[in-house]
Amino acid sequence: SAGERESLRTEIVLASYAEDLSWVSAYVGKENIDVTVYEKGQDFPFLPGVKTLPLPNVGRESHTFLHHIVHNYDKLADWTVFSQATPPSWGYQIGSSTNGHLPDKVSFDDYVQPFPHGRDSMFVLNA
Repeated sequence: SAGERESLRTEIVLASYAEDLSWVSAYVGKENIDVTVYEKGQDFPFLPGVKTLPLPNVGRESHTFLHHIVHNYDKLADWTVFSQATPPSWGYQIGSSTNGHLPDKVSFDDYVQPFPHGRDSMFVLNA
């Protein structure tokens, strides 16, 4: 039910390499939402209310996500959103550092909502 979903803990897990993380502030302090950033770059950002952890710059974002799962397996959030740390936006352009990877009619907030329509996962397919 909607009431049960509101009491679930959501964690946003971001794989970062020196991206602009200012967009993350929209989720900091929201009830039942935690934000964890794994920083693989040289500069270690300080973001109030965000758990920021260094990680060696090996692998890609999948390495970061697997690291989080393995090291937090017994304490994973009820709903976890894994994403690159680039600010979410529409579209994908080859060679652009501003790719947000969001398809039409989907926002990042759609991913953050636990168990949409009663489903246990959310995966958006696009061509």
